[in-house]
Amino acid sequence: MPRPTRPAARRAAAVVLAAAAVSASAGCAVSPVVNQFSTELQYAPSDGVQAYFPLSETDEEGPGTALLVRNLLLIGPEEDGPARLYGVLVNDSLDEVVVEISGPGGLSGEVTVPARSSVPLGEQQTEDLGSQELPEGAEVSGDLLADPVGAVPGELVPVTMVLDGAVLEVETPLLNGSLPEYQTLVPTAASTTPGVAR
Repeated sequence: MPRPTRPAARRAAAVVLAAAAVSASAGCAVSPVVNQFSTELQYAPSDGVQAYFPLSETDEEGPGTALLVRNLLLIGPEEDGPARLYGVLVNDSLDEVVVEISGPGGLSGEVTVPARSSVPLGEQQTEDLGSQELPEGAEVSGDLLADPVGAVPGELVPVTMVLDGAVLEVETPLLNGSLPEYQTLVPTAASTTPGVAR
């Protein structure tokens, strides 16, 4: 059997090495078993936290529904001072839901979220943001202000939500106004008047 010439042997070796390099590098980069795709990771994209109440299970009629709690956080000016609860409740079901919210320092309220809509918490009564339009049928009542909050900025504060008897306790971050985007959301003496829905 004739031996391959030197150039042919070199080409064959180069092809084998290139194939090995491509398969080794491609295997690490695209394997969802080894490296999960970053677009598949579930995470809170802001400083607040996320939670949810399942409302229905996935079945042959379609996917399940839930009340989604998005970007929940408390903002207050100082240690153990007043702090307002912010976030958004998103109802992706076909039925209206009513959520009771409670926390430290007298934080207590009730939020009605119409079907297929979202309701912001805290923002609709903040002067700097102006009056936020709520969806038709939505209502936020009570006082979503913890005064005092009983924690230091940077700590987690338990906030309890109740929906149809199901209880969800959310460890909610307490932030101050050191970041520019939160400076206008810090409660002031004028914004902590008792008896005003927030």
